[in-house]
Amino acid sequence: MTKLHQSATALLSRTLSPAFTPPRIFGLQIRHKASVVDDVRRFIPQLTSNSGKPSYEPATLSIRGGPTFRGNSFGARSDASGEAVFTTSLVGYPESMTDPSYRGQILVFTQPLIGNYGVPSSSARDEYGLLRYLESTNIHPSGIVVGDLAHRYSHWSAVESLSEWCAREGVPGVTGVDTREIVTFLRERGSSLANITVGRDHVRGDEYQDSADTELVKNVSTKLPYYVPSGYTAAPHIALIDCGVKENIIRSIVSRGASITCLPYDYPIHQMAENFDGVFISNGPGDPTKCSKTSQNLRNLMNLNHKIPIMGICLGHQLLAIAAGAKTIKMKYGNRAHNIPALEVDKEGRSTGRCHITSQNHGYAVEATTLPPEFCEYFRNLNDGSNEGIMHKERPIFSTQFHPEAKGGPMDTSYLFDVYLENVQEYRQHKHTQDLLLKPTKHEQSIPMPLEVLTEKRVDLEEGDNVRLQI
Repeated sequence: MTKLHQSATALLSRTLSPAFTPPRIFGLQIRHKASVVDDVRRFIPQLTSNSGKPSYEPATLSIRGGPTFRGNSFGARSDASGEAVFTTSLVGYPESMTDPSYRGQILVFTQPLIGNYGVPSSSARDEYGLLRYLESTNIHPSGIVVGDLAHRYSHWSAVESLSEWCAREGVPGVTGVDTREIVTFLRERGSSLANITVGRDHVRGDEYQDSADTELVKNVSTKLPYYVPSGYTAAPHIALIDCGVKENIIRSIVSRGASITCLPYDYPIHQMAENFDGVFISNGPGDPTKCSKTSQNLRNLMNLNHKIPIMGICLGHQLLAIAAGAKTIKMKYGNRAHNIPALEVDKEGRSTGRCHITSQNHGYAVEATTLPPEFCEYFRNLNDGSNEGIMHKERPIFSTQFHPEAKGGPMDTSYLFDVYLENVQEYRQHKHTQDLLLKPTKHEQSIPMPLEVLTEKRVDLEEGDNVRLQI
């Protein structure tokens, strides 16, 4: 059994124990509840959009080379084009719609009734300055398709309806169509290009647009580094490569006592890694082979620093595998659900006897057979046999295709963040003496990066077009 498996087993057994208490990091109790502060240090500006009143008129979903579905519109009175994909998740539509991994896609919900609990505040923030209810500030799918839209909603946290939210964000939706037939077609044919048109017949076939042809990750990644403090003195400092990070990934790390500097997707992390106690690669949209800068930077990092802990999720998992020398493939229709079983396996490929129910959203997968000898599978999908995680046999490097942070979905695998931060702690102890851990210096208490390249807010595409980073 590898050291990583031993650490995961110990943490999982403690989590399942009735007498389990939250772990301490550097002698500090992890906060599970904290008061909300008004003076937050992180601000993500709203993107401009074609907002307006909700549209309720005839609408059409047309699939290239496939059927046409006629229903009624909701949300924005505009057309949309993109890859049609489906999710079988029963709850969490606000979180799914603000997941940057859905950027540019037309999202079909198999759950028949959507919108019944409305939409929570898109501006409320928690004690870390992170969005309290949503995974980013904007809706990322180009269009939404539901079987039955709830025009009336009821929930204590709701501030607007789904249709009002989509209209404000400039995103069109279609309701009153048979989503069962749509999903049956997509499962048999595979994810396909589609159009949503409002108020007229469907557009010509040559007007289908594939969002995969655009620089999706560039559009959702921050344009300048920004800092998210945990609130602890002398906390571990993690470099997070932002390929379209979800808010709950950041929260899952800072709530465990580590501070984060979020970096642009193409930031040369190998040149700055010594300033950090760990590296994390986030989720994101699109084809991982189109993020060659990111995978090359990770390859350089692993070649230059053999001890720093690295963890990746979703797209970050795929980019780490590519950096290691493996290949990825496009799946027929992907895995997008909250109930997908992932089996943990040892370095010999044998089951450890642990299977987790996971939250997933991806259309590409790592080919496990192409992994180099120093890497092995960590998790395997029990539905289709696809790879769900990899790990290095000797070094503190691992990644998962599924989302341990969920939001929404089950939290079975959230313990993996504890495994990662234990690796970070060991690496930190390797870098510093015990005296420095007990009595941090002024340098350790500051942000160990050139201050001129740091900002206290996320810089989006429109603001950062002409910005060039200097390190």
